[in-house]
Amino acid sequence: MKRFLVCLTIGLFIFTGIPVQAETKGKPVEEEIYDKVSAQEVMPYSNKEYKYNNEYSEEEIQRIKAIDNYKVLKTKTESNYEIALAYSYGSYKYIDDTDNYDDAISVVKDLEKTYNDNTVIPSIVNSNGQVIYSTNSMGRIWNHRNGEPLQGDSVVTNIFLDSALKNPYTYINQLSIDDVPIIEDAGKSAKIQVSGYKGWINKDSASGNYDLVVVPINQVTNPSCYLVKNGFLYHYISYNMTDLNDNNGYSIRIGKAPDFLVPGIEYYSYDGIYFYSGTTRLDGLNKLATDLKNSTNSNAVNYDKPHYNYYGYLPFRTKSNYTAEDFNYFIDNNTENYSKLRGIGQALIDGQEKYGVNPILALGVAINESNWGKSSIAQEKNNLFGINAIDSNPGESADEFDTPGDSIIEFCKNYISSGYADPADWRYYGGYLGNKALGANVKYASDPYWGEKAAQHAFTLDYELSGENLNNLIDYDGYQIGLLTGSNDVLNSKGELLYNINPTVSGYGGYAGNLVALKFNYKNDLGRYQIFADRTTNINEGIYSGNYDWNNNGFINSNNVKLVNKPKNGFIPGYSKEDVNKDGKIDIEDISLAALNYNKDTGFYPQLDINEDGIIDLFDFVYISKKM
Repeated sequence: MKRFLVCLTIGLFIFTGIPVQAETKGKPVEEEIYDKVSAQEVMPYSNKEYKYNNEYSEEEIQRIKAIDNYKVLKTKTESNYEIALAYSYGSYKYIDDTDNYDDAISVVKDLEKTYNDNTVIPSIVNSNGQVIYSTNSMGRIWNHRNGEPLQGDSVVTNIFLDSALKNPYTYINQLSIDDVPIIEDAGKSAKIQVSGYKGWINKDSASGNYDLVVVPINQVTNPSCYLVKNGFLYHYISYNMTDLNDNNGYSIRIGKAPDFLVPGIEYYSYDGIYFYSGTTRLDGLNKLATDLKNSTNSNAVNYDKPHYNYYGYLPFRTKSNYTAEDFNYFIDNNTENYSKLRGIGQALIDGQEKYGVNPILALGVAINESNWGKSSIAQEKNNLFGINAIDSNPGESADEFDTPGDSIIEFCKNYISSGYADPADWRYYGGYLGNKALGANVKYASDPYWGEKAAQHAFTLDYELSGENLNNLIDYDGYQIGLLTGSNDVLNSKGELLYNINPTVSGYGGYAGNLVALKFNYKNDLGRYQIFADRTTNINEGIYSGNYDWNNNGFINSNNVKLVNKPKNGFIPGYSKEDVNKDGKIDIEDISLAALNYNKDTGFYPQLDINEDGIIDLFDFVYISKKM
């Protein structure tokens, strides 16, 4: 899909020059403009036998082609490092050279005093013609091993907690991402933001093994961005951030556009939560980079209103209004006859009722992982989720199942319920799709946008089955989602601990920054919210069984919970309106609860107002009694 906004006028900067005469191995070289050449002319790629086969999506193939077409600078000298000025109209000019990196840094820092407005950016170029440092930069994910660039996804790129690159937090692959903002450059490593996570990546080009090259921020002509069209929010993902063709990428429709984003503007974001715009791309990207360096969101257009894309952050521990027949109808309308997704509706519902996994999210993951049930792993092994399909050898390593429905049960029970949604499991970073900071995306997939890509399919299902009425979606905003903002504890109805919420990621329990779904949109008498807990037994009992009890809820102190969306009403998906206490049955307890709140002046509870007339009265009792 083409980018919707592609206009940008870059003003030419008139070079004023600086009085530098470079010494190059004893031979003077005047200031010169660099030529750009194919990277393959300078650094022969190590795996030229790489094939564009059916195991790769069209997006991955286009990304491989983009890597094939990367350009580098044709160096002027035989020195290890050259100092250059990067101009906002795309050219580089040679300034000086040295064999010592620290000397190169000193020259660049001095130049920064003169050139500090981003129209000209001092940079360091290595002997392969790659920029390895600039005073204001973005980063390009580009794997190198033994000094040779890699084309495909034969290696994963670790993102670390520390600049020494000792403690990995998550991982990505270069076929899924090109551009990232650089927050801090430590020479051999750099701190970047990738899909929400701020961590460290290897950029030690001198070692020959590195995963990031530097792009001066004024050279970025085709960045990833978010766009609004017809009420939808799209994420445009760039194949090549420096391509002069700013349609060189693809877009995914991830959900409803928030009201603070408007059509016709590119918004830059590398977490999908805070968005930046500017008078030019350079201006917008620089605002984003400045905020990241200063650990703030003050320049974001929504600095005081973070956006959590509903299906990307809807907890797995929620239900859907849709039935098995609805899921089958949607699948049949969107797949070929041979798709392995066909007929899985009841398995999706079983995964919800028995193992506590929202079927709309499970289907979103299945569509994304299996390419709508057409992938070879799905076709040959009935494996819709790539279960045990490791990146280095997915076809051979993936598990085989008797039926596609069996893979759904395995995914829901053992991979989500007692895995990615279990606070006792090492893979738990939050029980929702999420991104590379928190959520299942941290450990489930090397694609940093895996969560968004699964969420897009969940949204599409809701949109299509709602009659394509964007303003009356059946499941969307059905649950109140709460952001955990600090330490807390999740208790059961007896006041016993289920698990703690820790202030930071610790490897055990929940974490501040995670999201939960509220069962009711109000606090109880103890100031606690009733939530669908990620597990219903004490964490000290070990790994969760996977069997989820929907009536065994958690209770959490409301002080450290921020509500991040506005539910459309008090009736949460998966429950009848008349089941006002949400225990799965309609009985005298529901009438009693409504009676206790009959026509009250204070403490109005919307889930008791069955006919939605603004009061709780006899008419609501009648609705409940008719369903008993």
